[in-house]
Amino acid sequence: MYIELLSKKNEAQVMKTFETYKMNVPLYENGTIFLCATENNIVYGFVKLYKLREIKLIYAMPCSRQVEIFQTLLSALDRIGYDRLILHTSKANEPFFASFGYSRSNPGTMVKILPLSHHFETYDEVQAFIDAQKDRVYSLDHFKEFAREHFNIQYVLKCVHIGGTNGKGSTVNYTKEVLKHAHYYEVGTFTSPSLDQRLDIIQINDVSMDEKTFVHMANRFMGDFLEAKLSKFEIEVFISILYFIFKGVDIALYEVGLGGSLDATNIIGPLLAVNTNIGLDHTDYLGDTYTSIARNKAGIIKDGVPYMTAETRADVLDVFYEECQKHHSELILIDPVEDPVYEKDSITYDYHGYHVTLDTGAHYQVVNSALAINILETIRPLFPFTTDDLIEGLKEAHWAGRFEKVHEDPLIIIDGAHNKEGMEEFVRSARAYDHPHVIFSALGDKDTDAMLSLLLSLTDDVTLTQFKHKRAASAKDLAKDFPVKINTDWKACVDEALTMHERTIMITGSLYFLAQVRAYLKSKK
Repeated sequence: MYIELLSKKNEAQVMKTFETYKMNVPLYENGTIFLCATENNIVYGFVKLYKLREIKLIYAMPCSRQVEIFQTLLSALDRIGYDRLILHTSKANEPFFASFGYSRSNPGTMVKILPLSHHFETYDEVQAFIDAQKDRVYSLDHFKEFAREHFNIQYVLKCVHIGGTNGKGSTVNYTKEVLKHAHYYEVGTFTSPSLDQRLDIIQINDVSMDEKTFVHMANRFMGDFLEAKLSKFEIEVFISILYFIFKGVDIALYEVGLGGSLDATNIIGPLLAVNTNIGLDHTDYLGDTYTSIARNKAGIIKDGVPYMTAETRADVLDVFYEECQKHHSELILIDPVEDPVYEKDSITYDYHGYHVTLDTGAHYQVVNSALAINILETIRPLFPFTTDDLIEGLKEAHWAGRFEKVHEDPLIIIDGAHNKEGMEEFVRSARAYDHPHVIFSALGDKDTDAMLSLLLSLTDDVTLTQFKHKRAASAKDLAKDFPVKINTDWKACVDEALTMHERTIMITGSLYFLAQVRAYLKSKK
């Protein structure tokens, strides 16, 4: 007998059973996993689990195999439950469910405590353990198999999947802020990398996943993770799925980590897949041409799921058209924003009947916010919002590390311009400031020559430094023959900048570098 999620192909059989027994139970609810026991396309039983704990409904067809059906369904719940399973039943049925490990807790209620595979006490212990595991081959087949073995529970989430070279996190953020203003109080986001603490990658309405829940989920499922040889990022993706179901989110916005086709986030089943743009980044993994990178990033296209992009390159769009045709997916090209008005600290534009104000001087946020508008309009039948929701949400959206003002006197702006395209956009916005002092560091696998040339077109006051990361470039390797200053101690660079009260300080480059700088500046306040 096979366990699978409720789907359109078996929904009619379940509804027929509901009618027979006069059940009035909603099939699809936030936080609910509805599993069916099937064989030869016949549904023999089903179970509805709420927030990974509470069994709302369990049914097995009256027949000679009824006990087997119950056992199959309950065993499936043992595999995906969070910490305990709570079952409501009559006193007469208690002995039956006791045979499956359930104990009476209150009249009409039985509980089964689920086992732990590990006993980590702190989040740091979990992270150290995961980091110590051997790296695996860059593939996705085993993670997809792992998801199948857990009944593809990720498909119960309503998701939007957002990929691209630059602007993914900002687009997620703009979309999330509008949904929050529209009173969706459980909006999940999965973004990476984090700038403050690692668990910031998993948030609900800007509140990071708590360490206690993460540790418990790690203790519950680490044995499964190790058996499947999951990577650290895959573990985090799967835990985010569990967490969003556990919390019953209205919608989850997933940012692609790297590329598309092989990224761990690519196991989700989105309502809409999105591409921000295509740039020559991560060429060692994704290819060294725009079209090869486009094909990898288009790997998030799913059968029948619309694919939206802000990209305008004809050769890239040809790839997207081709991939969308293979998957019978609609390709949605967004309208350009015409005549935006740029101020030092704000941007205004008119778009699709909205008069939009962005509280940022970052020119590149025009396209990201417009893309968010298109995403919201596409999912609006499921997630309605008002004009005020959209206008207020976009205005109040702030994304850490993207042209972010982190200090007032002197003015310090940090920006994660971590590749050539990102640096082009950063420099375009930074020209609003006269002769800034720039501090720059980057990973060694980036086109740092092109990035430095762009910075030197902005100012002749550039200091190169270095930071702790296994892929970080040394300041000397960055400098080459460029007319720049070198200081290998990035904290000393920041300390010196804090004394330049008449200057504007801009710190840019790798997001990993900015995370360390941002934390250091916070500690100085």
